[in-house]
Amino acid sequence: MAGSLYTVDECEKVALDAALRYVNDTLPGISRKRAGKGFAYYTAAKVLIKDKTELKRIKALGIPPAYQNVWICPYANGHIQATGRDAKNRKQYRYHERWHLVRQESKFANMLQFGEALPMIRTHIKEQLAQSVKLSKSQVICAMLYLLDTCYIRIGNPHYAKENASYGLTTLRKKHLTLTRHQAQLEFKGKSAQLWQVVLKNNRILKIIKQCEDIPGFELFKYLDEEHNAHVIQSQDINHYLQSLTNQPFTAKDFRTWAACRETLKRCIELTYEGKAACKTTFKLIVAEVAKLLRHTPSICRKNYIHQNLILAWQEARFSAWLERHQPFLPQNNDDAYLLYWLNHQD
Repeated sequence: MAGSLYTVDECEKVALDAALRYVNDTLPGISRKRAGKGFAYYTAAKVLIKDKTELKRIKALGIPPAYQNVWICPYANGHIQATGRDAKNRKQYRYHERWHLVRQESKFANMLQFGEALPMIRTHIKEQLAQSVKLSKSQVICAMLYLLDTCYIRIGNPHYAKENASYGLTTLRKKHLTLTRHQAQLEFKGKSAQLWQVVLKNNRILKIIKQCEDIPGFELFKYLDEEHNAHVIQSQDINHYLQSLTNQPFTAKDFRTWAACRETLKRCIELTYEGKAACKTTFKLIVAEVAKLLRHTPSICRKNYIHQNLILAWQEARFSAWLERHQPFLPQNNDDAYLLYWLNHQD
């Protein structure tokens, strides 16, 4: 089970694409009660469920026995199949299998467009950072986009900051910042208790961070409006800015997905040139290195951030043949261009 942080609109769209019924756990659902060494399951009308097919569906969800306040969807095609509370009282979700498949496909659907837009995004960021420091909303957001692009930090979520004391870019606090004359260090606990230690030496970024720190309040990244009132930058501010800039449905997460795929492809190319065999063991090493960059576990990195076609091409020993065919046409010494070329020429 995993926490649900999707917007309602996003959930409805994915459910529709997956041919599923959009539901939530305010709908009357199935409950469970202890019965011997297991559980008995009851409809919303308190009727004991005996149907073997329905019981098989419920048990296949694998809801941990320790979970409390368990709600099970009464529909086999509901996009959420169950919710419950874990030992820390965090709400956990179990989604329909087709939901995961559509989500997986959609994660990489706009990678080509993102790669094509990336040079323009970076040029815009550079132009904003080159201006005198005013702490305008656009300037502070561009400083944060720079950090997303170069440091791979998660965007952050207030829920995780409050419940788990784990932080991302938009939830960083001044206590996470150490400033010296020539550099800044961000040190904080991220998702899954991963420790982040990020050293920043870009002069324009340093000036913006130093002035952000001077604004009252414990949050780090804030901007000043025309009346000189301070406002905290939220994740939706960054996503809206990115979407307005590009006229594409990009989000902050696309930077991390792009980085994971770029670094994976780079290592696949390097290992192929070194004559290393394309096998599960070598790919595990690649994933472990990329996961370390993103502060992920290898399994999460592989499942959620690395393009599945790239994984298959390596594991099925097709990558070396692809590289041999396309090597004369590959752009030189540009990892982003390598990935953009691969996305355009998968075969």
